[in-house]
Amino acid sequence: MPEFELPEFTRSLRALAVPSAPGSDHDRVFKPLIQARTAAHKVQAPEAKIAAFDAARLEREWREAIAALAAARHGGSAPDRRALEAELGDLGAPLWSALARMQHAAQAARAAAGPARRVAWDAWVASVQQVFDAADDWWRAALPVLGDSRGRQGSLWRRVLRRTP
Repeated sequence: MPEFELPEFTRSLRALAVPSAPGSDHDRVFKPLIQARTAAHKVQAPEAKIAAFDAARLEREWREAIAALAAARHGGSAPDRRALEAELGDLGAPLWSALARMQHAAQAARAAAGPARRVAWDAWVASVQQVFDAADDWWRAALPVLGDSRGRQGSLWRRVLRRTP
């Protein structure tokens, strides 16, 4: 087995393998992460594997997906669209944090040499797993929000009824 191999990041995920929303919402949300994983598995060099999981690109693509989800549900109502986008973005806070940690770990792995390189690689791999876990958790938290057709009013009631974390 090569020294810098990637594990299977998706084994522990509950939502990734289950398309649980109408249309292509599930695929749109998980597409950036799946593409990164596929690209990383196609290359051998550790630096190329790290580059496949570019945190800035992943965040940008997820935020674009959030905007598309909001536009698809509330294309005719700018306030409802903005409210849904903000709520989904807020639910993504753990994901944004995990991406920032992954970016930091990637920088450390790129800079490491000698015996520290393996330690830095392992820390980066662990941070990638945290991104997968956070994306999975975000999707499960986002489903009730995406399924609520009440727009801005739904946000209040979901908080009152504690339907979202």
